[in-house]
Amino acid sequence: MRPRVNYLEKRKLKRPLLIAGLPGIAHIGKLAVEYLVRELQAKRFAELYSEHFPEWVVREEGLVKSLKVDFYHCHPEGLKRDMILATADAQASSPTGQYSLSDDILDVAARHGVDTVVTMAAYVLSPAEARSPVVGTAADEKTLKLLREHGIELLDGGMIVGMNGLLIGLAAVRGMRGLCLLGATEGGLLDIRATEAVLRAIAEIFGFKLDLGDLHEYAAAMPKFKPPRLALPRGVEEEVSYIR
Repeated sequence: MRPRVNYLEKRKLKRPLLIAGLPGIAHIGKLAVEYLVRELQAKRFAELYSEHFPEWVVREEGLVKSLKVDFYHCHPEGLKRDMILATADAQASSPTGQYSLSDDILDVAARHGVDTVVTMAAYVLSPAEARSPVVGTAADEKTLKLLREHGIELLDGGMIVGMNGLLIGLAAVRGMRGLCLLGATEGGLLDIRATEAVLRAIAEIFGFKLDLGDLHEYAAAMPKFKPPRLALPRGVEEEVSYIR
């Protein structure tokens, strides 16, 4: 099965910024993008289907739907460009699939003139570790300087595991700028405070207006979605941390 992109609406966007958040530890990236979609009144314009998703479907009110990446567009107040928001119900289920699906997402981004890719994820704190609420990294020196200017603590080692890291790494190969903001968390299914910290940092860095007043109420009403257990390769921990 080749990746399939269904366009629900054709729009010409002005040098859009891509912000992506996929499920992971504490669901920081996914919750952040879903809240942005709601608060910025973004409209869904495309969906991407791929054979690299896990082998299950999502149930909603008795119906099932296939896993996909959803793309939304909006123009937040204060931002001098358009914005594309991307999220999904799962990441790809294999290393090969994560590379392939990340490339497919970037293909859609490139088709619309994206030159900067932002992702959001979790930084899992070790016992007694002290960190800023948000830490970050970038795929180029210019963007790294931008993070420093806004007081973002920089990662100084380790690896970002999964598509939230791959997206910015592969974006750099294409000549795009990329950064990842990670909310400090102790883990768990949903960390609202870490999500709020990441959203506040993104709004400040890119200068758009974002009301976070009802984030906690919105998150509390979300269904507590937890995917089925997947068979993992020998030697791989059941809960993989984004940072190693």
